[in-house]
Amino acid sequence: MENLVTVLTAGNPGLLAVVKSILKDADIPCVTRGESLQILYAAGSVEVQVSREHVDRARDLLADL
Repeated sequence: MENLVTVLTAGNPGLLAVVKSILKDADIPCVTRGESLQILYAAGSVEVQVSREHVDRARDLLADL
């Protein structure tokens, strides 16, 4: 994916799982930045990113989290 935009930053692994599930159910591909550090050290934030074409829909879906 090119032109990725961060739509949410999460520090909670449970929230991250919910976010990924919501985006998957909506057929919005996403990537995460920083997830491996969170898994290894149980600390830090993870950025959830989607392509520009999906930004508005992803933000709408994640607005209440």
